[in-house]
Amino acid sequence: MSALSELALPTRKLSFPMLILTSTYALGVNVVWLAYNIFILPLQVQSVTSEATKGIAVGVLAGVAIGVAVIVNIVAGIISDHSNSRFGRRRPMMFWGMILTLPFILLPLFTSLSLFTVALAYLGMQIFTNVSSGAWQPTLADFVPVEQRGISAGIKGVFTLLGSAVGVGGITALFAAHLQRVAFLVIAGFFLVATITNVLAMWRLDKPMTDVRALNLQEILTDMMRIQHRPGIAVFWWFVLGSFLIYLGVSGFQFFGVYYVEGILHITAPDAVAQAIQISGLLNLVIGVVFSLLAGFLSDKFGRRNIIILSVVIASAVGLLFPFARTFAMFLGFSALYGAANGVILSVDTALTSDLVPREEAGKYMAYANLAVGVANGVAPPIFGVILNFQGAPTLTSFILFFVVSAVFFVASAILLALKVPNR
Repeated sequence: MSALSELALPTRKLSFPMLILTSTYALGVNVVWLAYNIFILPLQVQSVTSEATKGIAVGVLAGVAIGVAVIVNIVAGIISDHSNSRFGRRRPMMFWGMILTLPFILLPLFTSLSLFTVALAYLGMQIFTNVSSGAWQPTLADFVPVEQRGISAGIKGVFTLLGSAVGVGGITALFAAHLQRVAFLVIAGFFLVATITNVLAMWRLDKPMTDVRALNLQEILTDMMRIQHRPGIAVFWWFVLGSFLIYLGVSGFQFFGVYYVEGILHITAPDAVAQAIQISGLLNLVIGVVFSLLAGFLSDKFGRRNIIILSVVIASAVGLLFPFARTFAMFLGFSALYGAANGVILSVDTALTSDLVPREEAGKYMAYANLAVGVANGVAPPIFGVILNFQGAPTLTSFILFFVVSAVFFVASAILLALKVPNR
């Protein structure tokens, strides 16, 4: 049997429990990264540098590590595309990426912190989680039928949100209770159990490729830069550009919510600010979970593009109203609508990506799509940070400009998707 015939579109529907079990990796990897990026890394760097250099150190470390990780993610996708292991295309790299990540998560338990050990742990985690992620990302295209990809992506979105909640809320609480060693064990445990659960669930679904040849390093690096002309591939690239614009709009506000609460709502007491962020975060989590599942289900019935366009239009409209919230209740109402739109984007964007990638190279092309999202997540904070501070401290005017620029990104993405991507 040829590789091409083996890659006929999957038609056997998966049970709902199987869709859940093949999505658990999203829970584990998001526990790791939300805990580290938002809380642990800044805290560690602060403890081994000075007040004058900690921001620079975090920025340089994160920039270098994420740059390396992006390349690793694409390489891992290509290697898994060309895997002929009897254990499957994706499972071996998912498993070994997870195993090799664990020592770097647990490194603070066995050595004293220094800038070198903090950098080593963070870089190692970025490299090896992206080995496993690069192999896991294309599984939606590999064995989930088209008519179930929306709900499957919705479940993955739910696990992403839950992983974020555990990574931020749970791990922060453990650190606050001076249980740092327990916190690192919990992070490692979540990643281990979630990945193994996902790998075992894929046992009969992740078919080995018998008609492919493993690539050497030079061939892998060449393949990274090789973009074949395929029927319909232009639609994929237009969609990736649209996703880049969407995530430019989405990624800004999450970093500056505290400044909004202080500057616009005039809640300034530290405990009150923390409580406001926790309440709005919990609300966004619940709303995001509901709409991630609902939108995924509806996209299987009515098409994905139009649902994405509707969600970004709603997000842009709500964003333009945000600066005019004068009470915390109004802020929560706008947050709920914004969280709903983000939940939709989180699930349906992933489902449509899996519809558009070439299945024989799903690993590589899913990594390209992930690169666009990653670049947007990296570019957005500096752009919006400059907008907020162009007059000095954030003001109502700077927040209005902030959300106008965000809306421009959203509207541009909606126009691009409407013109270049069919409703599928």
